Amino acid sequence: MQHDFAIIGAGPAGSACANALLLEGASSVALIDRARFPRDKICGDGIGPGIIAILDALELRHILVGHRRVTQMVMTSPFGGRMTLNDNEISGQSPLGYVIRRTEFDHALVAAAVQRGCADMTGWSLEAADYVNGKWRLDLEATDNSETRSITADVLIGADGATSRVRRLLGQPFNHEKHVSVSMRILARTEPEFPARQELNVEQELPIPGYAWNFATGAGTVNVGFVCDTPTYKAHGRHLREILETYKGLLPHNFAYDDTTRHSQILPLASQMPPLAYPDVSAALIGDAASMINPLTGEGIFYGMEAGLQLGRRLARAPKSHEGRAQALVAYERTFRRQFTAHFRGNYYLRKLIEKPALFDRMLRAGARDTDLCCDCIEYMMGNESGVGKKPLYQLALRTLFA
Repeated sequence: MQHDFAIIGAGPAGSACANALLLEGASSVALIDRARFPRDKICGDGIGPGIIAILDALELRHILVGHRRVTQMVMTSPFGGRMTLNDNEISGQSPLGYVIRRTEFDHALVAAAVQRGCADMTGWSLEAADYVNGKWRLDLEATDNSETRSITADVLIGADGATSRVRRLLGQPFNHEKHVSVSMRILARTEPEFPARQELNVEQELPIPGYAWNFATGAGTVNVGFVCDTPTYKAHGRHLREILETYKGLLPHNFAYDDTTRHSQILPLASQMPPLAYPDVSAALIGDAASMINPLTGEGIFYGMEAGLQLGRRLARAPKSHEGRAQALVAYERTFRRQFTAHFRGNYYLRKLIEKPALFDRMLRAGARDTDLCCDCIEYMMGNESGVGKKPLYQLALRTLFA
């Protein structure tokens, strides 16, 4: 079977790329993933506001219908600082998003791509790949019965997560541990239901720099977890499960936890992104496979979907030749880095701020006194419906100092 484009990984980045290709008129797209959908994904389940604009561009805004937009975001420091942003206090564009289970969100993206004509190869894992005579030969194996098949593709797109096989095939090593975070999450039910809200806590009882979260969907489900960088985790000498149990002890007692949903994951951070485009062999990386994870927040859905959208559009519009697609791949990397390099760098510096809780406390107290500053800080960290916050970090720092 021959395809113009083969996407390995059907998460938000890969599915966004498939939808963008098909929406722009591409006729032969294969979406490959070892899992069958719907499937769970270890994540905080937070959907930032930047994703709203991407869904609009993909004509998939209906995925959000029936879900409640976050009405409140809370951040706390170990010294008592507390910054609360309520939706009714926001005068301009809201930096608040949604909390949606990845089981549902990812499945909706895959289903949309399949409905548009994508070849559904979910349930197939990539076992080997070779670039020969201008084409990729991909050897696949069915995850449920070990059946094998081979396909060919003109362009290979790696969207296969933090431990990306495509990344290794392209000769790129995994991030150094200084640029990797570890996290664990568990799901809970609440009675009565919490409103749709997001809370981030930096606590003395937990490793610093690092933070814990509890994100409520507004429909009775709460996502609870913790994340910190790998060196901090190793230095702290406690298992992630123990750290999570400590955080659970700080939360309301009416959370009914489901132990079967407790899982850990690694997060390769954007402070060490590999090359994104490989024009000589007609390949590209997007999403977690390309370390597109915010060094401060650990959020990666927005960046992965934006990369998928940009790459899909450029490839679909490019001439159907090796040279045309090579130019599209190079342009994709240039555009993405121009848009996000400073953003990732600034968030890396903000992560350093958490290493000094007194400075983080000061930032939260300043944001609590100035709603506009609070909105700008959240937009800087998470992006917004126009992309990423345009206000420079030094300006936010000065406003924090004098608020």
